[in-house]
Amino acid sequence: MYFLLNPLIFLNLQDIKLYLYRIIFLLKLISINAMSMKNKILLLLFLPLLFGCNGWLNVTPQSEVDEEDLFADGEGYRNSLNGVYSRISESDMYAQQLTWGFMDVLAQYYNFDKMNQYGAYPKAYKGDYDNSEVKGILESIWQGAYKSIANCNNLIQNIDKADVTKFLGREGEKNMLKGEALALRAFLHFDLLRLFAPVAVELNGDKTGYVPVNDNNEYLPYCETHPAMFQKRENVQGYLDKVIRDLKDAKTLLATFDTVSSVRKDQLRTTNRLLGTAGAVEDLFYCFRGFRMNYYAVTAMLARVYNYKGELQLAAEQAQEVIDNGSFPVKGDYAKPKQYEDVIFALSNRKLTELFEAYYTGTNKVLCVSNTALNKILGSDTYDYRGYYHMQNLDGANKVSKKYLPVSSDQGTIPNEIIPIIRTSEMQYIAGEYYAFIKDYATAASRITVVKQASGAYTPVTVQSLEDYHKAWLNDAYRTFIGEGQLFFLYKKLGTEFYSGMKDGAFVFEIPDSEDVTLNQ
Repeated sequence: MYFLLNPLIFLNLQDIKLYLYRIIFLLKLISINAMSMKNKILLLLFLPLLFGCNGWLNVTPQSEVDEEDLFADGEGYRNSLNGVYSRISESDMYAQQLTWGFMDVLAQYYNFDKMNQYGAYPKAYKGDYDNSEVKGILESIWQGAYKSIANCNNLIQNIDKADVTKFLGREGEKNMLKGEALALRAFLHFDLLRLFAPVAVELNGDKTGYVPVNDNNEYLPYCETHPAMFQKRENVQGYLDKVIRDLKDAKTLLATFDTVSSVRKDQLRTTNRLLGTAGAVEDLFYCFRGFRMNYYAVTAMLARVYNYKGELQLAAEQAQEVIDNGSFPVKGDYAKPKQYEDVIFALSNRKLTELFEAYYTGTNKVLCVSNTALNKILGSDTYDYRGYYHMQNLDGANKVSKKYLPVSSDQGTIPNEIIPIIRTSEMQYIAGEYYAFIKDYATAASRITVVKQASGAYTPVTVQSLEDYHKAWLNDAYRTFIGEGQLFFLYKKLGTEFYSGMKDGAFVFEIPDSEDVTLNQ
């Protein structure tokens, strides 16, 4: 059944049902005559662990189930997809390094003096990408991403051959599973590109628009088969074209599921996705889809990718579709640092708070917000929630974002576990850039104003050029994106030198030595 759900609920009837479903699923697997004795033993050993699962994406590792058995029915496809979410929600990826850890160190959010001598982080902060510990982080990201891509490809290849009768939800569920797998494949490839390749476009000399970067070098492989044998590297433009193709295909498939009924639409609304009730849901698998790669998350990803590619109108169109849907409003709350209603796509790790707190407990205050960063976050808006209510004073001298610290909530434990990946705030920023580009400066300014006012900030935004818009965007995104790993990529897109002594090549990392090994696992 669906191993994605807990820890979002307490021990109640729903919990009991979920665990029973899990037991039934394992018993079904064990009963399959074709399964090896080794795999049956592994599954039996795994059974007691069902009642101690820690993450909302906990699944049986694919390596412990033969492929033929894994895809014997629809349960196996669900399990395989959940495994991808689970893997990318680990600390070496989006539960730390690609959000509040490595990426925000690169963005200079933290006090260098506090992180000094602490492993890779001070090296990364200073741009020493040749350091072995920095390379180790990048290699883990590379390995985790491409292994997850391989699992997406395995699912896609098998589901194309699968009869719809395998799936409880028939064709709709088959489309949903394939759509999410395609979207995750594109999402992971895109972040690899943003790390290991230069930008596709850059601002022209007078900063009134973008021009293509004349670079035909080949950087990364776009893996579409399993196993990924003899993968050819792509140039940036060709690679982005494949990302967009996968996202558009995913959007088409998911439209047949997420937009066709009021029940499915309700599952995407924040009140339902936080509680996991989602109205009359006939199957636990469909709970919490509001945080996964649903139709609108894919649409938001298209907006992000088009914007990065310099296709501002197309980006704005996709962003506006998400905004107009209304399920993910920019709605600030001084008591909720993660601004849950604004989150379109999120991952989850039950140990997220534990991971984060390890950097702040006792004398170990490694990732304290620097005074420079704090001043930018506070700004001139006295009541901006992001600065004055969403930062916590540790000891009178050091502050930290509250996004991943323990919180009290009447909505269970989910606020502690959510890892925001894409927000409606970003959609407003993206739409605003298009209006600034076409010289509709009032509308451009209004898009940033929407985000500011939702957070209690009322200082007017002034925009009289595209360059003005970029300055205002960076200023506000600095507050919005703390702890989420997106600021570094915005600096990269805009070509902004954001610290003194910044080295050439600061935005492009060297491809790990393990490339050939990884792609064929």
